[in-house]
Amino acid sequence: MVVAVLRYCTSLHCTWFVNSAAHMFGSKPYNPRIEARENLFVSFGAFGEGFHNYHHEFPFDYSTSEMGWRLNITTMFIDVMALIGQAYDRKKVSQKLIDERKRKVISKAF
Repeated sequence: MVVAVLRYCTSLHCTWFVNSAAHMFGSKPYNPRIEARENLFVSFGAFGEGFHNYHHEFPFDYSTSEMGWRLNITTMFIDVMALIGQAYDRKKVSQKLIDERKRKVISKAF
């Protein structure tokens, strides 16, 4: 019983740590006005969940990142599920919209 509770508590702490770290450390290339950030270390450790600035700016994008399968095992899993018919109607942001948003952020920085 103690081991089960310890495992549950550890799992919750790791989950909350991912969200906390992705809101505290990293860059804000898509929207500098929000606290969510891009954090490659979190993405590596949490299978792609560290692209929080992108996710909060484009919440309808299933992949939560413009990087495709790089450091994003979750996107890879969804794409494989789509290949076998288990996922469908995946929404993706156009590269044009992503580039426009980045240019807007960069132009306001200077």
